[in-house]
Amino acid sequence: MGERRSLLAWSQTHSEDIAGLVLAMAALATAWSGYQASIWGGIQAAQYNLSTQYRAQASRANDDAARQRLLDIVLFAKWLEGYAEGRPRLTALYEAHFRPEFRSAFAAWRSRPDSDIARLLPFQLPQYHLARTDDAERLDSAANAALRAGDAANGNSDGYVFVTVIFANVLFFAGAIRPLVADRIRGIVLVLAIALCLGGLLRLFTLPVAR
Repeated sequence: MGERRSLLAWSQTHSEDIAGLVLAMAALATAWSGYQASIWGGIQAAQYNLSTQYRAQASRANDDAARQRLLDIVLFAKWLEGYAEGRPRLTALYEAHFRPEFRSAFAAWRSRPDSDIARLLPFQLPQYHLARTDDAERLDSAANAALRAGDAANGNSDGYVFVTVIFANVLFFAGAIRPLVADRIRGIVLVLAIALCLGGLLRLFTLPVAR
């Protein structure tokens, strides 16, 4: 009888020691995962804001390119009118106002054979290229990259939140051993807490660390 009591006392003492160790590990892991979740959340917000800024800049670049293209079209149409009417001074005036990006395409167009000139426009030649279009494409790519980085940060933040939930359960089960759990099932609850703690730690070690 005394031997059974001493065994019961030993198991109670050591289960409380093990529970205390599990509680300490879970508390540290909870603090770390919460800290990482907050950092990744900040990275996510920063990347989404950056993506929005790039989108706005890309939109402005597209608008600039559209206005430049319209100006080129209008000036070229006026030049054609003057050329058709045989007014070289007027056509020279329009040529002087051509934008540099259009002037190179216009010169390439004028140097082509008459058959090409009759069926092509300067805007159809490879020499006609708008730098603002390149800017818009570059900014749009940067916006997509920032959006992907924000999505990745959001996934990492969610991963740390999930780990925090796991360790919250560990804290509950390990902390409930002494005051709430009967002696006959204390070992089962402790094993459950240990299993959850180990699973949470394994999951925690697989997550990227924000610095």
